[in-house]
Order: sequence, then C-alpha cells, then structure tokens
Amino acid sequence: MASQRAYRAQVLIVEDDTSVRRSLQLLLAARGYAVRAYANASLALSDPAAWQSDCLIADLVMDEIDGVGLLAALRAKEWDGTAILISGHLDEERTKQAQEAGFEAILQKPFADGLLLDAVARAIDED
Repeated sequence: MASQRAYRAQVLIVEDDTSVRRSLQLLLAARGYAVRAYANASLALSDPAAWQSDCLIADLVMDEIDGVGLLAALRAKEWDGTAILISGHLDEERTKQAQEAGFEAILQKPFADGLLLDAVARAIDED
C-alpha cells in the first residue's frame, strides 16, 4: 500500500542576518512548513527549487538586491506566491513602496513570532 505524504506548504526566507534567518527557519520548520533559506536574493534566484515556494519572507535591506527587487525578479519568473516583507528600517515611503510592489504583509523588526506565523498562515490560506 503506497503512502501519501501530506502536502507541506513551502516557505522561502531571504534574510542576510544569519541569526534572524536561522531563527525564522527553525520557527517555521517547527510549525510543519518546508523551509528554504538563503542569505541573499541572488542565491534564492539562482535556485529553481526556491521558485516553487508558496510564500516568500524577505528582508527589505540587503546587499545587491533588496526585498522589493527580489519580489520583482520572482514575479518576472512567473512566481505567483504571497510575499511578506520584514525590516528594521521601515518608514512611510518604504512601506508604501513595498505595498505597491505586492507585499501582502509588512512586519517591523523585531516582531513577535505569533505575528509572523499569523501572516504566513494567511498567506498560504491555512488560517
């Protein structure tokens, strides 16, 4: 008898701060999500497996390509998942730019784990 594996929603994390990236990875994996995590946008964009993710969590401020640029590049590759932006550098202008780029949720660092988990659940229709 063949066993069927339950679908695990896939979350893509792109965060240049190692400790934040690892914490998010552990938090989401503990909740049953399949997680791919990258230190920068170039690494994520170079891995076609990353494009299969249901949800993107991206830092706003990163070297080379920022979170907004990453979402634009993924959309250009026809990625149609939901995006969440995280940042310790938000202001009204950056928030507006992120909303216009298509980020569904925007979280100011530091944020409570529950806030992120709720945003991810909404993003992949698990709420």
